[in-house]
Amino acid sequence: MVPTLTASGSHAWWVRFAERADEAAFLRGRSLAAALARSLDSLGQSGLREIIPAPTTLLLDFHPEAHPLDRATLQQLVEQAIAHPASQEPERCVEIPVHYGGPDLERVARHAGLSPEAVIERHHQGRYRVLCLGFAPGFPYLGGLNAALATPRLASPRPRVPAGSVAIGGDHTGIYSIPSPGGWNLIGQTSTTLFDPHTADLEKMFRLRAGDRVSFVPIDEPPGTEALSPSVGGLSGEAPEGEPILRILEPGLGMSLQDAGRQGFRRFGVPTSGTMDPVTAAWANRLLDNPLDAPVLELCLQGQRLEALRDGWVAVCGGSHPRGQAPYRAFRVRAGESIDFGPGDSGVWTYLAVPGGFRAEAFLGSRSTNPRAGIGRTLRSGDLLLRNPAGDWHPPSGVAARGISPDQWVTDRNTSPLRVWPGPQWEQFDAESQRRLFETEWRVTSQCDRVGYRLRSDRDARPGTNQPTMPIIGPTQGQSAPTPEPTAPGGLAWNGGSLISEPVLTGSIQVPADGQPIVTLHDGPTLGGYPKIGWIDPRDLPRLVQRRSGQPIRFTPA
Repeated sequence: MVPTLTASGSHAWWVRFAERADEAAFLRGRSLAAALARSLDSLGQSGLREIIPAPTTLLLDFHPEAHPLDRATLQQLVEQAIAHPASQEPERCVEIPVHYGGPDLERVARHAGLSPEAVIERHHQGRYRVLCLGFAPGFPYLGGLNAALATPRLASPRPRVPAGSVAIGGDHTGIYSIPSPGGWNLIGQTSTTLFDPHTADLEKMFRLRAGDRVSFVPIDEPPGTEALSPSVGGLSGEAPEGEPILRILEPGLGMSLQDAGRQGFRRFGVPTSGTMDPVTAAWANRLLDNPLDAPVLELCLQGQRLEALRDGWVAVCGGSHPRGQAPYRAFRVRAGESIDFGPGDSGVWTYLAVPGGFRAEAFLGSRSTNPRAGIGRTLRSGDLLLRNPAGDWHPPSGVAARGISPDQWVTDRNTSPLRVWPGPQWEQFDAESQRRLFETEWRVTSQCDRVGYRLRSDRDARPGTNQPTMPIIGPTQGQSAPTPEPTAPGGLAWNGGSLISEPVLTGSIQVPADGQPIVTLHDGPTLGGYPKIGWIDPRDLPRLVQRRSGQPIRFTPA
């Protein structure tokens, strides 16, 4: 097929180059990505953040502040890339030992009309190609599955699938690289570690990479589990250097260390992570004259208690604030003083900064943590938080506090519509669903966390209050995907059939089978198979994530 281009806002382009996820599509996509990267580099396009491959699609993601690439120029580059394909890369062959006998082996056998033994035989005799990595760090989408073994995904995904699980989803097979939710059919287990965040060597960090040939070797004994899951206790096992400044007494409804996030590694399945509301986080840093992307402590809703370990300053910005302190303020604390966060007046995410920023180990250029993906660790009661010892801050004598004008706050009281750009499947939704997206008053549901926010149409959602009723799953746990159901009244109808997994941008409005949108967020999967009707402008995304359960959301065309 002739590649087609679809814009996503002003800084991203989808390039669809094939209709089927097969060997020919993989070779074409890899050559196209390499040639485009070479051409963009020759044009001096330093704003390109990443080319993210999928089985039939490439996503070219540019920095929002970079000079936008127009359609005509990109079309010309694509045509040149097709005319002058990149040279083929050498292949690696990787053997994966598997103990067959997963909980869905019988289901796959029934669907194929085969015995479990015949399923095992056909599966391990296959020779597979890693088409891409996605969904989770190091998770391989493997092409080459015997057509008889193709099996639909589970109607209700499991809330937790062990790392090392060998599975079949549709006409692909794959291996779960970390413990995570999942709806693929589990037919075996391997002891091979696919993602190791404890090494700085990308070759060792990701056992497989796009283009590898993979074969499965049956083994009799089930593998041990101690080496399968990436540790969330740290990255290198060594404590970062720094000065203890705070002790966690109660983590409340959730807290984690975040900075501006990591770019350039979504092709390995690594989410960008980073602060949910970068505008508010930047204000917290600005109050202390920190770099705007210095690591901060991100707090969810309420219930956090911290103890100051030395005299100094902290800054807190967001809907919640310590008892006895005004919102959006930098203020002095004394050693032994307790910093208690009660119910906030509004919003979901609050940011606490210290002079110089918090210390944490860097992973792929960022100190943002995502324990669900094995990056960083979960913060618990008793943990000490360190700060950069070179980042002391000394305001003029007599200054007791420093604040931000209320007109600069990001609050849930701003109910103006959020700007939305057409998504890659916009044209494949009928006119009624396109109209409904913008005319419906959606409400935030309780199924929200750093992975994504699920919305429901106002007619189907029970109005909430401004109380913190949202049970955030948080940055430390997995999220069970909602059970597919018929399109609910007021939902968005998708009639385009099955969709091959493709890259997902933060802020994408995905539409599952029940028609109620899910907005993918900072810890969300890098690839997904739900149709995307729209994409929320990054300038408006902070106002979405600060909305609580039951509060309304409206969209407007960007």
